[in-house]
Amino acid sequence: MLDVRAGSLHLHVLASKLLDDGFEGRTALLSPFDRLVHDRVRTEDLFDFEYTLEMYKPAAKRRWGYFALPILHGDRLVGKLDAAADHKASVLRVNAIHEDVRFTRAMAAAVRKEIDDLAVWLGLAVER
Repeated sequence: MLDVRAGSLHLHVLASKLLDDGFEGRTALLSPFDRLVHDRVRTEDLFDFEYTLEMYKPAAKRRWGYFALPILHGDRLVGKLDAAADHKASVLRVNAIHEDVRFTRAMAAAVRKEIDDLAVWLGLAVER
């Protein structure tokens, strides 16, 4: 339903319509600058997901890696990927996958597929 009031455009979507359409989430590796995680305090409050971009921290003080990528699975932030693209060696080196929740087999497979897709996009082979 579309509702226009005083020059403003308000879009109302019935919740039942969204549920009837059958939302299907997917797994995705997010940029540390993605709007979903950009406001770290809000992200922790809403999703109980602690995240800090650690590239400016000394290596010994990093928990998740230099440029860890948040992992979205369905509608939840479930972990972080610590990986580095080594273009000289033509590999995407996976240093660690940090599971904030225990991954099911399906989640682990979906994360591996996203890593493989990222490597293909970068023109690199995956090194685990």
